[in-house]
Amino acid sequence: MWTRAELKQSAKDVLRENYWMAFAVCLVYGLIASFGTGGVSGGASSGAAAGSAGPAVGAPVELLPGVVSAIVVIGLFGLMLGLALAFALQFFVYGPLEVGLGRYFLESRQFSSSFSRLFSGFQRNYLRVAGGMFVTELFIGLWSLLLIVPGIVKALAWSQVPYLLAENPNLTGARAREISEQMTDGQKWEIFLLQLSFLGWYLLGALACGVGVLFVDPYVQATHAELYARLRDRALREGFATLEELPGLCPAA
Repeated sequence: MWTRAELKQSAKDVLRENYWMAFAVCLVYGLIASFGTGGVSGGASSGAAAGSAGPAVGAPVELLPGVVSAIVVIGLFGLMLGLALAFALQFFVYGPLEVGLGRYFLESRQFSSSFSRLFSGFQRNYLRVAGGMFVTELFIGLWSLLLIVPGIVKALAWSQVPYLLAENPNLTGARAREISEQMTDGQKWEIFLLQLSFLGWYLLGALACGVGVLFVDPYVQATHAELYARLRDRALREGFATLEELPGLCPAA
């Protein structure tokens, strides 16, 4: 059994050796993720701006229905385009990038990793990794539509999927979700409390115009990597997964 204090101390020990590299990895990951969000928001804003532009003063009243219809069509098109872009980014970029982030921090706890590992999710079995992450996020979103609590439970149950795919990109998404559920069985409440324990750090970071949050991210990611290592040991010990499925990491992989 693990404790929050144990995981956090192990994360601090790892970061003493490579904090600034970990910071750079988290910074680039955050910039890429926020770029996509800003792009989709920008598309929605453009649609809203188009919607706010009414007919010219003095336009004949009989033209208003046609103008309104055009505005609605343009707004719906912008919305659909934004949703399509969001889905494409989630599938092709964000999922593999999250797997690469996990790979970097998993490697860092064992040996010196490189910045390029952030992009490792694009290098081996890319489509399988992308598909596994996309379907996982989609299922979590669908569970969240039921109620907030079921969505949180599923998010916790499948929280180890990025690390499983980072360790073994040959795993299918379905198998990764299955292993993750078994790994987190009976652990979800403790994992939830672990995540909540960083809330104070994020609040302190937000006080510095949000910049301080950037310095907290490496600590959070390193702690989550330590959690995966403990849950992975449990999975192998109790037979949730085999050594072929969880072969470990090596610098050349």
